[in-house]
Amino acid sequence: MKVISNASVLIALSSIGMLSLLRDRFPESIAVPEAVWREVVDEGAERPGAREVSAANWIKVQRVNDEGMVGLLRAELDEGEAESIALAHEVCADVVLLDERDARKQLCEWVSKFWEQWEYCFGGSKWESS
Repeated sequence: MKVISNASVLIALSSIGMLSLLRDRFPESIAVPEAVWREVVDEGAERPGAREVSAANWIKVQRVNDEGMVGLLRAELDEGEAESIALAHEVCADVVLLDERDARKQLCEWVSKFWEQWEYCFGGSKWESS
C-alpha cells in the first residue's frame, strides 16, 4: 500500500508519543515529500516530533518530480501540502494523510478535475472531503 503523509499528521502523533500508530496501520512504509521532511525534521529540529520522525526508518523521503503541479497547488496550499498531493499523484498513492480541511478539499477538487488520470490510481472510488 502506498501511503503519503503531510507534516501535521506526523507532528501531532509524534508529539503525543503515538507515531507508532502509523507504523502499525501502514507497516510497509510511509513516504513524505522533501518539503515535509524539511518542515518536520530540518526546520523543526527543536520542535516536538522532530527526533521521533527522524529516527523512524519506515518513513521514507521521496522527491516530487512534477514541479508544475506543485506550483499550481501552491496557489492554495503550503509547500508541504502541495508536495504531498503532487507526490500522491505521481506514485498513485492508496492513502494520503492530510489533516487540514483546505488541503483535503483541494485534493478532492484536483481529483475531480483530472478524474480520468487519477481513476486508475484510486480504483475508481469517489473521494470526498470531510
